[in-house]
Amino acid sequence: MSEEYNGTEDRDQSGPNLDQLNAAVSSPRQRFQYMVLILLALNYFPLVFNHVIMAFYGSAPPYVCHVTALGKNSTASVKYQNVTVLEEVGDKCESTLYLEDNKNITVSCGKGQWTFNPEFGETTIVSAFDLVCQYKKLASLATTIYFCGVMVGGLFFGYVSDTVGRLPVLLLTLYLPIALGVGISFVQSYLLFVILRFIQGLIIQGLQNATYILAMEFFVPAQRPLVGSVMEGTWGFAVMTLAGLAYLLKDWRYLQLAISVPSALAFFYICVMPESLRWMVMKGKLERAEKLVVRITEFNQISFPTELWENVRAQAAKATSSGTYHFLLTVSTCYYGLTFMITSLPGNKYMNFFIGGAVEFVAYISSLWVMNKFGHKTPMTVCFIGAGICCIIAAAIPAAPSGHGVDIDVMSTTFAIIGRFFVAGLFAVIFVYTTTLYPTVIRNIGMGSCLFWARLGGVIAPQINELDSDTKVLVPILVFGVLTLVAGMMMVWMPETHRQKMPDTIDDVEHPQSTPDRGHNRTPDQVHGYDQNIAEDA
Repeated sequence: MSEEYNGTEDRDQSGPNLDQLNAAVSSPRQRFQYMVLILLALNYFPLVFNHVIMAFYGSAPPYVCHVTALGKNSTASVKYQNVTVLEEVGDKCESTLYLEDNKNITVSCGKGQWTFNPEFGETTIVSAFDLVCQYKKLASLATTIYFCGVMVGGLFFGYVSDTVGRLPVLLLTLYLPIALGVGISFVQSYLLFVILRFIQGLIIQGLQNATYILAMEFFVPAQRPLVGSVMEGTWGFAVMTLAGLAYLLKDWRYLQLAISVPSALAFFYICVMPESLRWMVMKGKLERAEKLVVRITEFNQISFPTELWENVRAQAAKATSSGTYHFLLTVSTCYYGLTFMITSLPGNKYMNFFIGGAVEFVAYISSLWVMNKFGHKTPMTVCFIGAGICCIIAAAIPAAPSGHGVDIDVMSTTFAIIGRFFVAGLFAVIFVYTTTLYPTVIRNIGMGSCLFWARLGGVIAPQINELDSDTKVLVPILVFGVLTLVAGMMMVWMPETHRQKMPDTIDDVEHPQSTPDRGHNRTPDQVHGYDQNIAEDA
């Protein structure tokens, strides 16, 4: 054991060393922990589907205004307000009626008077509820309302999860969205759709909170990059999966059923999913915690760590926020802004969405190596600056032919997708980074607060995408670029947290001398030595 952790005084100050206990029940085998990680990662499928589905639900197929049957391939003249109409020529929001007395009038379309001609035969909420022309902003408003629910859910379920446990919240928020999702697929009005989507967002955020925290609390510091990489890699794979589902299921109602009902297959989670060992110890539920330790050691076929467990039982637990709010707000705003915009960029919208998911997947998987090699702070700085540069370039490229055989539109889309790659890399690192800043006793509340600001980004992003400009600059992407560049510069003042002991009590945060230094002065050998000490003590 290192000198830093050798004294009884240090143990008393820092509370029970649950990282050592985690190491003890997972060495040399970790079959139980990996099983839990895989099952928790699967929770990201309904989460991702609901978070980004508006990229397809909110897309507007080509449409034309027809106020009479003449505009719908009728060859005979018709009556319109007691006037005979010989011909109708429809535009997007208005239709021109040519009358029998050689006059013509222009009429604005209302509900039920648009004809949609989707390129791929799809139906969306835009075509279902006529969300075009004067109703156009209602499509992006539906996304904003959903993420308002997500914001509330992050705060509410953060508190509930720290109070009643991670597992009850996880199960509740995994199964309730099934019924809500089925209900959404049958709604016949826009108002009911957005109300149910608000509730869905509120609940689904509880699933992300509980899932991510539960996964992190089962692993020791050296393995948390692996956890973050697996979770975010699943996110990217789910985005690609959604592109395939949307391509196969063109009707948004069938697509809604397809992203909701499969969660019922996780019914067995009630029997196999464990509560957080850390949470049970910190809440004094030692009998339940001991049963879980027995279960883990038997599953992993290792001996019960009797001495270490008795030390944990004997220590009394005492019952911070950080400057990560701005970073989470920036990452979320840019991610959802680019995700919802990608189906509107030049090119095949299904292919664009799939490629966007593919680059996310690559970013999430590669983040494991990146975090192990460079830590947390440096990759976040690079990704912020890289995303900012790519988005600004994508916004500045003129929407006109280059005259040299280069498709300018494709170049703009390419830089936007590369920018999304960097933003996905940020998502892979920032949740690992944030999780290590909060002690166990308030970790879910802290994460809930951070996710409140993250989901505020989901609220803001659709409205930023509504910014129109008569110039040749894509204003929304320019906004995303500036936000990420500013965040990149702010990272200079943030601490490194890679391979640091996860704090369990508030005292661990208030007295950092009892845990490895959170500053910038730890060498790689010191960091590596800490993880070795955990394994040796176990």
